[in-house]
Formats: sequence, structure tokens, C-alpha cells
Amino acid sequence: MDNRTILSFIIVGLFLVSILSVSSTDTILAISHKNTHFPMIPSAASSDTLTRGEVELKYYIEENLDQAIGVCVNATWQAAIRLTQDEMAAYQDWTLTKIKVAYNADEGCPFVDIRIYIYDIGTETTPGSLLVSDTACRLNSSGVHTIPLLTPVNLSGHEELWVSVEWTENTMGYYAWIDTLSGPHVPNKSDFCKLGTSWSQLHVLLPEVDGRWGIGAIIEGTYRTELSIAGIRGPLGVQAIVSNTGVYEAENVEWTIAARGGFFKRVNASSMGSTPLLNGGASIPILLPPFPGLGKISIVITAQAANADKISVTKSAFLIGRFALRIT
Repeated sequence: MDNRTILSFIIVGLFLVSILSVSSTDTILAISHKNTHFPMIPSAASSDTLTRGEVELKYYIEENLDQAIGVCVNATWQAAIRLTQDEMAAYQDWTLTKIKVAYNADEGCPFVDIRIYIYDIGTETTPGSLLVSDTACRLNSSGVHTIPLLTPVNLSGHEELWVSVEWTENTMGYYAWIDTLSGPHVPNKSDFCKLGTSWSQLHVLLPEVDGRWGIGAIIEGTYRTELSIAGIRGPLGVQAIVSNTGVYEAENVEWTIAARGGFFKRVNASSMGSTPLLNGGASIPILLPPFPGLGKISIVITAQAANADKISVTKSAFLIGRFALRIT
């Protein structure tokens, strides 16, 4: 009898005790696991541009996937993660478009059929209503697979989402990868499973495996940032500073400074400029060169970017010759 057979018998024996607490209306299933090495396959989501991009919301780290999970009978069951405002708040106008699933084809289950379920907010331990379930496919190679959703889900209007992978075995094996090296499970988020009709968490059913499913949610949207205008002063011309106060790079930043008014409305001066990229936290000085005139003037400064809303600041000053004084 080889080591793997002995290990399976031990695990099944341990779980005969734990499954006695399962409701009689549930299918009696026992989960088992195996240490295994994850093959490093490039799979990171990439951004097409700085303004439009993709982000994977997840709890696992790919290189730390170290355990493959299976059920001890041919079965259909679900593994799920729960995404809350901790993960989603920065992306409320983005859309869930793809799911990532880590699958092991090398430990007894050379292919497996999966279906993706997206649930709405429920409780901390049970998902809410089913939102979509129309995406299914067959996996037949080891690695992290990217599965496009047939029906994308807008994050707007959802306080949280549950992302679940339903596994339908064709034979007993170890196929659903989990990461136990990145630390223990994320409480009420990273290792949900549904056996029969009951939801539980893997670290409860299988205490020796405490981690995070190899499941991720790829969301797509526009990286937004914010601009500010400050440091407006004279006296020779009008100077100011445009800053990117956001985290992401501001693209195609454009600015204008316009001065109007004076006696007989004869002052009409302006300047404009642009920069292709302004990093988060960075600033650029802008200038309206000295211009002649006399009397009270209005100064309007604007700035905008391809991924930032237009902003405007209005000031007044008193112009004497080429000196802009008392800017307020």
C-alpha cells in the first residue's frame, strides 16, 4: 500500500466523525487534500492603457498554491470567495468581466467541468440571491485559467459579491487549488465551500488545510484620478501649480489661464499648455506671461485630464501696467 493510499484512508477516517453533524438532507461528502507543486504559468491580468485596465480581486498568491483539494466521491460541489467593500470600494463603477480559477489536472482528475456562480450580498457566512450562472466550461490543464463571464456584473449597486466555482468531478482526484502559504484563511472571505445544500468554510471541515482558494475576480474599468490648482500668485503675470492628488497617473493633462477685464474691458490675455502624463502626487507649474493693462481683472484657471474631471478656479486681481496685484 503506497503513502498516498494510506493518507487517503486516514483523512477519510477523520472525516467520518465530522460529517455526522451534517444535516440528513445534505449529501454526505468528505473533502481530502494533497500537497502538490503549482506550475508557474504566466497568467496575470494586464492593462491595455493607463486609463482603461483590469484588476484581479483575490486573496491567494499564485506561487503559494500548495494544496490540491478533492471530494472522496464523484460529486458536484462549490468553492467560493466573498468580496466586500474592503476589496470593492475603490472600483464601484467597474464591471466584473472574468473569473480566475486554479486547477490541478495532474492528481487523478485529468479534466473537470466547472460552472461559475455570482451571488449577491447575504450574511457573513452564506451568500444571497443568485445573480448569474450562465458561464460553464471544461478545464483540462494545470494552471490558473481565465474564464470570461457570459453575463458581466456591474459592481455599482452591490455592497458585496460572492464568486463561486462549481466543480463536477469525473473521477476521484485532487484538483481545486488552495494557498495555505500566504497565511491562514481571511475570516469569512477566502475559503467557503458548499457540500450538498450547506455552506461552510474549508478550515472548519478540514482544519489541517487553512488558506485561500485559488479563485479571483477580474474587474474592468477606468482608472480615475483627481487634479487640483493651487499656488496662484503674481505679480509678473499669473503663476499657479497643477497637481495630481490621486493615486493613478493623469493622462493628457491640459490647462488654461485666462485674464479678462480692466478699464474699458481691454484686458484679454490667455495661455494654455499640456503634458502627456502627470504621476500621482506630482505637480507642474503653469504661467500666464506678463500682459499690460489697468484696473480690476478676473482670472480663470482650468485643468483637466483624460481620466480626471475638469476643475476651475476663479480669482480677481488689480492690474497696474504688467503687474497683477492683490490676487484673491
